[in-house]
Amino acid sequence: MTASSAPQQTLPRFARPYPLAFWWGGAFLILHSALRLTLALATWHNAQLDAVSLLAILGRGLLFDAVTLALLAPVLLVLESLVGTRRKPAGHLRIALLYGLAGVLLYAFGFGVLAEWFFWDEFGVRFNFIAVDYLIYTNEVIGNIRESFPVGTLLGLLALAVVFAVWASRNWLARAATPGVSRGARIGIWIMSVLLAAGTATFWSIDARRGANEYQKELSANGLYSFGYAFTHNAIDYFDFYPTLPAAEFPQSKELPRTVNASAPRNVVIVTMESLSSSYTAHGGNTQGLTPNIDRLADNGLFLANLRAAGNRTVRGLEALSLAIPPLPGHSIIWRDHNQNLETLGAVLADHGYTNRFVYGGYASFDNMDIYFSRNHYQPADRNQFPERHRGFANIWGLADEHLYDYALELMDRDAASGKPFLMHLMTTSNHTPFTFPDGRIDLPRGRSGAVKYSDWALGRFIAAARKKPWFKDTLFVVVADHCASSKGRTSLPPENYHIPAILYAPAHIAPHTDTRLASQIDLVPSVLDLLNLPERSRFMGRSVLRAYPDAGRALIATYQKLGYLTPERLVVLSPGRKIEDWQLDTAMNPVALVPQAGAEVRQAIGFYQEAARRLQQGALRHVPMQARASRP
Repeated sequence: MTASSAPQQTLPRFARPYPLAFWWGGAFLILHSALRLTLALATWHNAQLDAVSLLAILGRGLLFDAVTLALLAPVLLVLESLVGTRRKPAGHLRIALLYGLAGVLLYAFGFGVLAEWFFWDEFGVRFNFIAVDYLIYTNEVIGNIRESFPVGTLLGLLALAVVFAVWASRNWLARAATPGVSRGARIGIWIMSVLLAAGTATFWSIDARRGANEYQKELSANGLYSFGYAFTHNAIDYFDFYPTLPAAEFPQSKELPRTVNASAPRNVVIVTMESLSSSYTAHGGNTQGLTPNIDRLADNGLFLANLRAAGNRTVRGLEALSLAIPPLPGHSIIWRDHNQNLETLGAVLADHGYTNRFVYGGYASFDNMDIYFSRNHYQPADRNQFPERHRGFANIWGLADEHLYDYALELMDRDAASGKPFLMHLMTTSNHTPFTFPDGRIDLPRGRSGAVKYSDWALGRFIAAARKKPWFKDTLFVVVADHCASSKGRTSLPPENYHIPAILYAPAHIAPHTDTRLASQIDLVPSVLDLLNLPERSRFMGRSVLRAYPDAGRALIATYQKLGYLTPERLVVLSPGRKIEDWQLDTAMNPVALVPQAGAEVRQAIGFYQEAARRLQQGALRHVPMQARASRP
């Protein structure tokens, strides 16, 4: 039977105007409901689910999926209109086009569901700003996926499933070639879909997520909706969306005496280690022996045992370690326009005659690193600039860490020979998916644990080689992670998932010591300047860990929208819509209850972030050279 002669009454009345769009919609709801159920079962324990909460999440999620489908509906109806008409009988070509269009979009839906699964597995959330950023770096991201997963097999199986679904639905789909209603009625339905989409976009928001914890809220959402929201909310003005004080009250600490008596080194090497959570180290409670070299450095240097990363992206770590500024909502400053000639560590040291380098084992175009550092008194170099003798094992994400360190040693020899002091900022890549590294280095196979141990091995090899250099005794090594391996948690800002190792190591200048006070990643720049006996440390928003604190410590932690102020007892979270959450923490620094009456920590939190936003907005982050400052009256 041809499509033109197929009895229209076999279709439900509500499906006759747009049978293909109705089929797409049903497939969309089934796929996303199945994904939600799968994610919930995989996250059952962490999300603290039971039968009642699961049903609530599935119901709320179905509503979220329907809302997303309503936003897509005008486009789906237009696509179907391209192949459906009542004026002409449906020929074989139009039927084939219809089947092909049905399969292509169904394949796209299935591909999106697969991508969501892998994204959730790594980040524990629906698509967010990270997924938006990843669209820009297709080389690294696609290469990473191909090296990490059996992509060909999965896509092949998905294609077979799509072909089967189209074949099984062929009689239904054929009706789309000759719709059962007039063109005028179809146009009217399309106009109604546009109005519905406009109303939905106006009155529905991401805040419709519900759940007892962050996992449950994410499960109740739709990934495609979350992606669209992140795409349109990457630039967020603090003063428009966050709580403010009548006047900026950035909490200034008075000058306090040093708690560590240290002589001044000459050179600085900052080793920023990819995704190295404190939980991988022996000092962080790990018993697998993954980081013997880092643990040894912690025992022989100034070990900051309770330091927290500023964010959950590499750019946030690099921002904190160069600008020492609390993380502002939206894109990192590294990504923003007008990010040149800022008051960075490199700018300050350049005033004192330093040669500053940023060396990355991957492609520095990723996350705008090359542009940012080149504009801010650093000389950036990435794998493209490495000489052939330092190009060995590599994956899509970067050269193996040992090659990064070998090239860095060569550059430091060259800089030291010039007679000028140097700053060398290194960014590693080996502890990143696909977690591959050279054979014969460690006793673990490739994978997350193996990548951690290899990264530690390469660091130990680097420090051992540096000890043999004449410049070693006058050099400060700062070993710190950029962020934790995972930001997953039951709360939006789980403090344990920002805990990273940080060590200041200079045997000739710093006696071994462990500092257990809570500290922030933004405190490292002032600490380095304090160790170098340079007064500019006070121009940064962090504070030197070499100094006494008037409190038990604090840290600034954030996602791209949630801004946190952490103390040993409290966690204040600032959110868009001028929302404030003030959490009481237990002795392990886990949030346990909201505080009904906001305390002094709330004002401290607002003061920090408002001051950071003010400095950015008013150009106060610009670098003023030392000579210009000295000439001012």
